[in-house]
Amino acid sequence: MSKNFDELFGEIVMILRRDYAGAELTGDRLDPRYYNQAVGQAWKDRRLDELLFLRYVSQMLACTGDRHLRLTLRPSAEYAPWQPGFFTRRYGDDLYITAVTGDDRLSVGDRITAVNGASPARQRRSIQKDFFYAREPEREDWHGLLKMAQVMDVTHADGTTERLELRRLPRTDAAPAVGIRETEKALILDLRNVPDFDEDELPSILSRVCREDIPLSALADTELFVNYTRLNCLVKAAGLRGVEGAEGFITELREKSGRGLLPENDDDGTVVRGLGDKPVIVLTDTWTRDGAETLALAAKRAGAVLMGRPTLGTIDLCGDVSLELDERFVLTWPTAVTKSAREGRGVLGKGVVPDVYVPWTPEECRRDVLMERALDYVE
Repeated sequence: MSKNFDELFGEIVMILRRDYAGAELTGDRLDPRYYNQAVGQAWKDRRLDELLFLRYVSQMLACTGDRHLRLTLRPSAEYAPWQPGFFTRRYGDDLYITAVTGDDRLSVGDRITAVNGASPARQRRSIQKDFFYAREPEREDWHGLLKMAQVMDVTHADGTTERLELRRLPRTDAAPAVGIRETEKALILDLRNVPDFDEDELPSILSRVCREDIPLSALADTELFVNYTRLNCLVKAAGLRGVEGAEGFITELREKSGRGLLPENDDDGTVVRGLGDKPVIVLTDTWTRDGAETLALAAKRAGAVLMGRPTLGTIDLCGDVSLELDERFVLTWPTAVTKSAREGRGVLGKGVVPDVYVPWTPEECRRDVLMERALDYVE
């Protein structure tokens, strides 16, 4: 049964304040009043529908800077998830196309000089709320705004210009692997644009960084605080029902239900074998996230040199759960936070900061500037 939009909005805010493990990290960034008023005004004007509600709530969640938080609209006959078919990065007044995933009218290096008639820089200045996830141009996420736009003015690499309507293309989830390049003098790990990787591979990769044996817990954050609210425990238990061997976990959830944040240590005693025999350079960028971001931080703690841009800042929170609010909307939020983040040593909003910062420029649309810098650094 579909709930009223005001009921849905209130339920989302309650979950953010009570069950969301990142509330103490993002509380000052979350102000639901503006979006509550926007939803109410749209309802009053008789223009509020599922897509507009999704848009407003997604903007509100983005203001927290936490990419674990998301509201999704379940696919139906009227709606299917989609994307514009390209990715961008802002530099100065324009958005530069950095990757094309489906729109064959565009190429890497093309510039978007206007969106709905206004330059990206002007639009950024006029928008009061920070739903770009960041204030640094090279870290801004324009995907959400582009999905709301109708037209864009494009200057192609050959100098020609045209106005194009934004397309709705099927969403693709590409997952590039970690790149490993070895020279005579150094090992280069390329974690740029690596959205994730299997964390079971962490010890084997780190062994090429470490010169001596070291516990994995000394390199990766294994100390967590899990938020055992009643709702979190119910949602987790529901996902375990029928799973062979999960009875003990379900019993534990019942016992801890309603007890709030409790400390836990995920250290399983894994030791990273020190096999490294060369200096290590790790290339990072804005889209280095989740498991790849854990690898970047661990490698830095092990003595590697990080080069590039700060990572996405996703590893302070984990243990995501999803709840169907009604037959249309699904809300996802993390239920655990690292001890480091609670002590002010987290990466939310800033990422893992590189030792050698190389600012992004449009030149990277034409050549691999960062790899060139890494090879020069080795020499």
